[in-house]
Amino acid sequence: GSLLKPKFPAALSCRTHALGRIFDVLGALLGQRAPEFLSAAGFSSSPHLMYSGYDKNDEWFQLFQIGFGGIPGRPFGDGTDGHSLWPGFTNVPNEFLEAYFPLRIERYESIADSGGAGKFRGGNGISIHYHFLEKGTIAIHDDRWFIYPWGVNGGTPGQRSHKSIIRTDGREEVLPSKCDDIEVHEGDVLIYNTWGGGGWGNPLEREADLVALDVKRGLVTAEGAKRYGVVLDASGAVDQAATEQLRADMADSICTDVFNYGPDLETLRKNCKAETGLDAPVQPTWDKKTA
Repeated sequence: GSLLKPKFPAALSCRTHALGRIFDVLGALLGQRAPEFLSAAGFSSSPHLMYSGYDKNDEWFQLFQIGFGGIPGRPFGDGTDGHSLWPGFTNVPNEFLEAYFPLRIERYESIADSGGAGKFRGGNGISIHYHFLEKGTIAIHDDRWFIYPWGVNGGTPGQRSHKSIIRTDGREEVLPSKCDDIEVHEGDVLIYNTWGGGGWGNPLEREADLVALDVKRGLVTAEGAKRYGVVLDASGAVDQAATEQLRADMADSICTDVFNYGPDLETLRKNCKAETGLDAPVQPTWDKKTA
């Protein structure tokens, strides 16, 4: 079968991953004829977390939460930071989660530099740290851990997702993007990082003062500002002379292809374990009789 015409026993769960990715693919296909209207790839999914079990009073609890990430850079502006793919979704306040479920949110923040650089930068992903207060099990249905969300028209790709658990003894366990029945204990902390959106346009064309403002707001680091060819002084202001020199030095290194996918598949597979902590995915094989 195929994605659009699956045959039994093809898996049909987690349809939001496929639906979201289709947005990216169709936008990319249509945009090739008019790159000036093309958007980068972004938070094309609805990754979710489930946490369930029985508390100390022997009462059942079950959390289902959808994660947000970086919207892609667009021809008319930056991608939104930490937003849902679906316009009607809003985030659940952390205070609500802590009041109704046995957990504590230790961190909920934008991941600086996770959005791709560009004239219009990609939105940042978010990092949530869940501190579990009861024994239970978790399930994660995630995506974009292996391949980068592409940038366009000179923009760079966004960063990938990452999930791991810090156990009470300090060990870190990297989790695959899709997993079920992972046992957690009181005191364990889940680090849930979503991915950023790709950038749109030449990063060297972004106004230097906007980059400085992004740094001030914590959306880009001072080191990350150099991806835009911008150098900041100790006060956070733009160093005009150093910025002009850096941009001149970087001019020939900007990708001129319509799409910037980041490293090729061979490189991604080679570096997968070192970069992600996970083995590279196995290329599927097809039975010609049933395909």
